[in-house]
Amino acid sequence: MKPQLLKISNPLDYSFNLFDQEADYFPTPWHYHPEVEIVFMLESKGEKYIGSSVTDFEPGDLVMIGSYLPHYYKNNSNYYETDSGLRARSLVIHFNEDFMGKDFINTSENFLVKQMLENSRRGLQFGRDFIEGLREELTSLIKLENMDRLLGLLSLLNKMSKTQDFNFLTSDPIYLNNSVDSDRIKKVFEFVMANFQKEIKLQEIAGLASMSESAFSRYFKKRTRKTFSTFLTEIRIEHACKLLQKDKHSVSEVSYESGFNNLSNFNRQFKSVKKTTPLSYRSRFLA
Repeated sequence: MKPQLLKISNPLDYSFNLFDQEADYFPTPWHYHPEVEIVFMLESKGEKYIGSSVTDFEPGDLVMIGSYLPHYYKNNSNYYETDSGLRARSLVIHFNEDFMGKDFINTSENFLVKQMLENSRRGLQFGRDFIEGLREELTSLIKLENMDRLLGLLSLLNKMSKTQDFNFLTSDPIYLNNSVDSDRIKKVFEFVMANFQKEIKLQEIAGLASMSESAFSRYFKKRTRKTFSTFLTEIRIEHACKLLQKDKHSVSEVSYESGFNNLSNFNRQFKSVKKTTPLSYRSRFLA
């Protein structure tokens, strides 16, 4: 999966982009863009990759993805079968943080919205109870036009900024300053997502970025607020969580399938990241 920098064009008569996306499956590759993105899932199931997180999605799922945060929606395998009859459909909103003007977001009235947009750089997963209360407003937004549509978005952002019914999807935001940054991070993410189940050496990954090991370590921590080792561990732990939820593998098998070659190290790292043991985590989903 290649994280690609996408260019998103707003309709000429609107300050933000809103569309009902429908296809046999979601075709967009792993990507990122300067616009904030809201995704409300209307139809289909699968896994979503946002930053270092890997979580399921199904109808009713609602997330906010911040500026330059890599993400990718992958439908379940049966959606890719010929003549499956299945459809992937979502309501998607794209907007720049300053879509109402450069000074608007900095007004005191918008403090909570500004804070939410900053938090969205870590990805925001909203809770089911909150989503249910917002469902009608979300689905009716696309039917509105002109000022009504703008006011509808502002109302939506206002309510989303006030709720505490959300979780962060990734531990730290990612900061990309230019096209060189984008290309380097793209190569690193691409390689990690394709190879996290194997041993990855710092020398190897630094070479992809055309940097020395020490320079890459400083660069990566500055851009992601974490060491490369921590980032790789988080990717592996998130993959392990997916396997544990499905109860198809033993903890030992989950460990090796997630790129850990030592069970005790897996247990230690899992508890450090998730604040619980793999078995306790599994019991939450299989009780």
